[in-house]
Amino acid sequence: MKKITNNLFADIGFLFFTLLCFITIGFMINTPDEYLRNIILLNITFLLVIITYFTNLTLGLILNVLYIFIYATYIIYEIVANQIAYGVGSYFWLIITPLFTVASAMFTRNTSRLQAENTKIKQQNLYLGTIDQETLLKNIVSFQNDERIFSSISRRYDLPLSLMVIKVRHWRELKRFQSEDEMRLALQDISSILESCIRTSDVLYLLDKEDATWGLLLLTDEPGGKLVADRIKSRIAEANTEDFAAKYRVKLELRIGTSQFDSEKVKTPLDFIDLATKELEYDV
Repeated sequence: MKKITNNLFADIGFLFFTLLCFITIGFMINTPDEYLRNIILLNITFLLVIITYFTNLTLGLILNVLYIFIYATYIIYEIVANQIAYGVGSYFWLIITPLFTVASAMFTRNTSRLQAENTKIKQQNLYLGTIDQETLLKNIVSFQNDERIFSSISRRYDLPLSLMVIKVRHWRELKRFQSEDEMRLALQDISSILESCIRTSDVLYLLDKEDATWGLLLLTDEPGGKLVADRIKSRIAEANTEDFAAKYRVKLELRIGTSQFDSEKVKTPLDFIDLATKELEYDV
């Protein structure tokens, strides 16, 4: 309802602005002897309209008051000092200019709201840029930021840190047998299972959606990582015989590679991923 009201308000402003343009054209046609003055005042009018568009109605009206004061003073001076008679048409610009400002403010009001909403959406996307919107898991951008924090904690407190890379076996081949919606659902289901198998101190990431690759940062050593890997595989095997059997036409199996953090080998977060990915070769 609010959106409809804003659109209606903008439409009325546009029609009002268009009507004022026709009135101004008619006035200028009927006063050819004042062509130069009309052109100058018309330029001032549209200058105020432009300022109002890029700022706000309040500033536009303040400038209009200043303009009216200066122009009215000029007319009074000409009448008193030079005995020049001004007709009703001479006061046309005192009225039409503020009306143009109000009309442009009405027309651009909805545009300003849209710009504000667009800025808000951009800020939300900046946040969501670190999160996969379908699984709500952190992505590789978040991993690169978090890995530096985890590795710093590992070095400072001498805690073991491991990265587990998890892939779905033959994921790209499985896409040939499942629809896009089914593969998206499988990605969400596997993510939910992985989240249920980890501790609150562990962090799960979706590193590559296209190749179904997850990363799991664990504050544990290699034996502890193996226990987590066994737990995950056991849970997936159980799901294949129960939940997944009714949903998917193929069997979903995982490959898991785990690497422990070594400051000599890991210079960047991507190095850590590469080391753990190489361990996938041994999970056959």
